[in-house]
Amino acid sequence: MQVITKITLGLLMAMMLAACASTSAPSKQEMILGTWQADFGGQSIVLSYGESEIAVDAFGVSFPYEWLDADTIKLDAMGQEVISTVEFVTEDQMIQRSSQGEQTLYRVTP
Repeated sequence: MQVITKITLGLLMAMMLAACASTSAPSKQEMILGTWQADFGGQSIVLSYGESEIAVDAFGVSFPYEWLDADTIKLDAMGQEVISTVEFVTEDQMIQRSSQGEQTLYRVTP
């Protein structure tokens, strides 16, 4: 009986470890989706990130972006190409770094 208990315990532990290993954190491509607020030149701007487009509702414009790799996006802001490294400090705070500088954005909760 004790051997069966050890085998059962071993199988349960293996299943728990497999379940933990299969649960992964969301990718940056998933985390970026949604509405973000940032200050640009002293003005608060709200940006809505979709899968391939960023909308700036206050100005009625949007521009495309694409992921170059797991950490880098390239966007075309009205003819100006900007390549930024994306970092998430938390799920609600994002930092984007480019040759133009560093920008901190905060998730807008509904």
